[in-house]
Amino acid sequence: MQIVKPSFFAILFILLLSFCYGENQTSSIFNSYNNNTRDNQAEDILEDETTDFSQKPKILKLDILSDLDELQKSTLYVGQYITIEYSLLLFDNAKIVYTEFKPSVESDKKNNISIVEEGAWERDGDYYKISYTFKILNTKAVIPSLVVHVQNRSFQDSMQTSSIALEAQDLKSNKDYCGVVASSMKIIDYTLESYDDKSNMILIELEASNANLEDFKLPHVKDQEFGQGARFGRDISRVNVIARIPKNLSEISFEYFDTNKRDYIPLHIANVVEKVDFEEENRGDLNPKNSFLKLSNVAILVVLLVCIMLTLFKRSYFFAILSFALVAFLIYRIFANTYSIRTLPNAKVLIQPTKHSTELFTITNPTKLEAIDSKNNYFKVNIDSKVGWISKDDTNKK
Repeated sequence: MQIVKPSFFAILFILLLSFCYGENQTSSIFNSYNNNTRDNQAEDILEDETTDFSQKPKILKLDILSDLDELQKSTLYVGQYITIEYSLLLFDNAKIVYTEFKPSVESDKKNNISIVEEGAWERDGDYYKISYTFKILNTKAVIPSLVVHVQNRSFQDSMQTSSIALEAQDLKSNKDYCGVVASSMKIIDYTLESYDDKSNMILIELEASNANLEDFKLPHVKDQEFGQGARFGRDISRVNVIARIPKNLSEISFEYFDTNKRDYIPLHIANVVEKVDFEEENRGDLNPKNSFLKLSNVAILVVLLVCIMLTLFKRSYFFAILSFALVAFLIYRIFANTYSIRTLPNAKVLIQPTKHSTELFTITNPTKLEAIDSKNNYFKVNIDSKVGWISKDDTNKK
């Protein structure tokens, strides 16, 4: 420690005192001056050291790896998926405690953003990396700050990124737009059957990449919904769309927006009416009693009426017995195909009575049903105004 020497005026002042008070008193004053100087220096040094110890070093470094300048310059669209990647560097044996967004994406709807897919921290050399896929919900969206909390043996620390403001275009002005933004999209298959006298039921199987397929809507079609087995995600998505369409509709067309071509891409289903290839008894009657009006039953009913009239006018036992036989046969025809069944857990209701038919929905819990017909080892059922087929393997009747 360096000792500050007395100034010239201080020494002169001490010499004057020595003449007045003597050598001992002068030495005491001189020592007192040096001691005070040392004490002041020690206090200054201690204060500096205390200040240094209070400044804890950061034990993490958090960055956004994605090129934000390029992202914000590019044209984005409402419904589009975007992926943001983050990197983290840890020091002094720090470990990740938890990660969060501030404000929370789920709680703050003003950000007009949602998380589609959340990754996990993965080590890449000295760094940890994580990615999040977001869906843009409106023309102005904000990805909130990502906050990472870490801890080592001594203390906790945290760091956050800046928020990311985005602007997007709304594509709803196109009346043929189905609501999907994708890098690719195609129709895998479709099936069609009669629903009632005025409409058919169509099931369309779709596949898309990097797409918000959960927003798909057939334009100009009122009654539609998703069937079972939908799979949504960042990479490949699949969905079954069930819709009721007019019988005279010969073509179905819609457009999705291709993010690679930056344009609307039309998709078509032509010759829709020709796809209805079911026989009348295999079609989805909403009312099981309609089976009474089948042509064969009407013919039997006419013969029965003739026999009854001949029995009354000719009083013939033959026609009387024949009339009773026809009545019994007609009753059998009407009710023989009605079964009381109980489904097994997770029974599948299908569009057609075939093994590879598209699935309408799944009956999760065992349910008691009345089957209105049977064919090819399948029972025909009517559930919530939807007609479908259940394999006998999925019921208590084998």
